[in-house]
Amino acid sequence: MSEKKKQENQVPEEIDTHYQRFGKHAWEVEYGERCPFCEKKIDEFGYCACGSAQ
Repeated sequence: MSEKKKQENQVPEEIDTHYQRFGKHAWEVEYGERCPFCEKKIDEFGYCACGSAQ
C-alpha cells in the first residue's frame, strides 16, 4: 500500500481500538483458512467472525 493511501486510511491512534487491542492496524492482519462454522477467514490471531475458530 502506498504511503499516501496509508495516510488517507489512517485512524487517529486515540480512537483506533483495533491497534490498541492487537498492536497492528486492521489492514495489516493476515488471514488464512476459513472457519468450518461461519465460513469467514481465520486471522493470524486465531479469530473468525463467530469466535468458534478460537
